Amino acid sequence: MAWIDSHCHLDHVSFNHDLPQVLQQAHDIGIQQFIVPSVGFHQWEEQQRIQAEHPNTFHAYGVHPWFCDLHEEAHLEQLDDLLDHAIAVGECGLDFMPNKPKQDKQLWWFEAQLALAEKHDLPLIVHSVKAGDKVASCLKKHPKTYGVIHGFSGSLQQARIFIQLGFHIAIGTRLICANPHKTKDLVTQLPLASILLETDSPDGLGKHARNEPKEMMLVANIMAKLRRQHPEEILNICSQNAQELFNI
Repeated sequence: MAWIDSHCHLDHVSFNHDLPQVLQQAHDIGIQQFIVPSVGFHQWEEQQRIQAEHPNTFHAYGVHPWFCDLHEEAHLEQLDDLLDHAIAVGECGLDFMPNKPKQDKQLWWFEAQLALAEKHDLPLIVHSVKAGDKVASCLKKHPKTYGVIHGFSGSLQQARIFIQLGFHIAIGTRLICANPHKTKDLVTQLPLASILLETDSPDGLGKHARNEPKEMMLVANIMAKLRRQHPEEILNICSQNAQELFNI
């Protein structure tokens, strides 16, 4: 089957000069489908262009918590219209690290997008950093929502709570590279049926390295070693999870 990078920002400016080659290099090793989440209205048009030129990219639309200050309520109406042609709502969520937009502003935009996900019956791509308990609380108020917690960095206990709420856990290069101990707990104790693989390209490999979808093989290889399974088995099951979640 076609393996899927479930989270890569191919609309980022760092891919402007060589996106076809980036996709081809991933395709050559079996990673052939790409989920592209948005960060805000300023990238929505570029995503539509990429989708038209590269039919193996599948696009979500939303407002990232980092950029919610750049948005007005009119953008919510525009987002509502875009979701008629989307595979998910996101990237949206909460980020309570220092120097991020005010929490009440983030919460307003997250709640608004949870409502849109319910309206359109679409999965959510959720950003959750230092805000796991609050994200879970919001999701509980919207019991019809489902989706994935992208770039998961929480505890095993938090992961299990999100799974109970109907969400997958995405494991990516950032966690694999930065926190081996936490990676081992999550990778070995969570059911593979609840895991997606991602790169979060171009981020996820450190400040001075551009990440690419082909690096998802690094994630699969480390997971396979920890779980004592073949990498292809990991890739097949996690890609099937993504295929079913996003209905692609």
